[in-house]
Amino acid sequence: MGKRNKSRLAVILLLSMLFGTVSGAWAEQKPGLYSREIEKAVEYLHKVQNDDGGFPYLPGQDSSQAVSCWVIMALAEAGEDINAPEWAPAGNTPLDFLHNSTEDLLSSCDLARTLLALSAGEAGTEYQGVDLVEQILSLQQADGHFAWISQGEEALINAHIWSVLALHSAGQSIPELEKARQWLLDCQNPDGGFGWALGIPSDGDDTAAAIRALLLMGEDENSPAIQRGLTYLKSCQGEDGGFNSGYMNGDKSNASTDAWVIQALLSSGQSPWSPFWTQNSQRVLDHLLGLQDSSGFFHYTAGVAAAPVQTTAMVLITLSQLAQKVQEIEPEGPAEKPGFFTDLSNSYWAYHEIMELLQAGILTGYSDGSFKPEKSVSRAEFATMIVKGLGLAANEYGSESQFKDLAPGFWALASIQLCVEKGYVNGMPGGIFQPNGNITGAQLAAILVRTGPGAPEPISGPRWYEELVKLAGEKGLLYPGFDPHAPASRAQCAYSIMKLRSSLGLN
Repeated sequence: MGKRNKSRLAVILLLSMLFGTVSGAWAEQKPGLYSREIEKAVEYLHKVQNDDGGFPYLPGQDSSQAVSCWVIMALAEAGEDINAPEWAPAGNTPLDFLHNSTEDLLSSCDLARTLLALSAGEAGTEYQGVDLVEQILSLQQADGHFAWISQGEEALINAHIWSVLALHSAGQSIPELEKARQWLLDCQNPDGGFGWALGIPSDGDDTAAAIRALLLMGEDENSPAIQRGLTYLKSCQGEDGGFNSGYMNGDKSNASTDAWVIQALLSSGQSPWSPFWTQNSQRVLDHLLGLQDSSGFFHYTAGVAAAPVQTTAMVLITLSQLAQKVQEIEPEGPAEKPGFFTDLSNSYWAYHEIMELLQAGILTGYSDGSFKPEKSVSRAEFATMIVKGLGLAANEYGSESQFKDLAPGFWALASIQLCVEKGYVNGMPGGIFQPNGNITGAQLAAILVRTGPGAPEPISGPRWYEELVKLAGEKGLLYPGFDPHAPASRAQCAYSIMKLRSSLGLN
């Protein structure tokens, strides 16, 4: 199939990573891991395309405007040139079909879906002579809610979510941003999830989309709202590793919810391959890939081919994003290359360990494109690294602090409290923690040893760490040039955490 330049999509993904949303335990993967699955899905979509350039709800039916929008997004994400002759049976491309469509848009979700497709196809913002950005903006209410009131959308949450996602895709900032964000936060159900409308039970699809919208509006990935949303999504995960959509379709895992949840995990800095998101030794991608038919489409649930074209498009969007991240993190090239970060070549002594943790969503770089491998790590930062490195969930901790220098709301409070609760780390004399103090080699060694069995009883005195350092050395957990008194750098911490993960079978 014809390929197009993916620079715009790559920039979006790169920005996502620089803001801390790189996820996925890519250490288990190789570039091109999903290439066959993606290729089969693209081939299937090509086979079901109609002569008018559009795509049907079911193969052989007339083209659907809604389904065609999803397919346009998917093909663009997969790097297909949808203006190429291969995608123009009888001379009509998917975008030709969209521009020639006479179907009226009667809801905010219709407007948003169409704008998302136009943005993906880099085809402007107009549909039937109407600027969709302007129309969506005109629907924002005084309280920040995006809703087409004359169409009865007063209580619709999904109208708001998809309006935000669509405006973002078109490069449009959200007016009354704080009101828009707070409106959505106020819609969160007691179980942490979101329904499609006010008063409706939570479901996996809308919760995943809401998480993405909140993050785009500036909500911190570690905020209580995001963590509660993720906790709800975890409750939707079945024994097969897949996710169900909640009350709407029962407890059966399905491909569409799998796809939405994976995108939410990526957006919120979570790894879909991590132990936390594993159920009964099954992971969501194990379930999702198992739903692909030999002809290329994805079953909605096992053995059920409901809406195969749209389901396949939704999954293709997610698989393409995953594959693109792999390619960005491990680009092809000669043995000696600058590396993913501006200050980290692949010949750097801890390059492998750093990249493994980056790919697992445990470490991230800085917004200027650097990694700063020699930068000292604070005690708070190391607590967060340990929690992520062990695949633990810290969202249940952090409401109250037992240390004088840790105020409620401190960014790493939950991770610190978890580490204290499990006995990995202790405070300092005087009832303080010194979260911004540098983690020393001795403190690092002590924490590493305490995460496993056989840790000695704590002792006091100036040489309290000697037995702990000895055990850490025997277990192969210490970095080269270890000094118990010197601050540990980001590279040294990465090296030791990788050794710890290997010793625990987490890599």
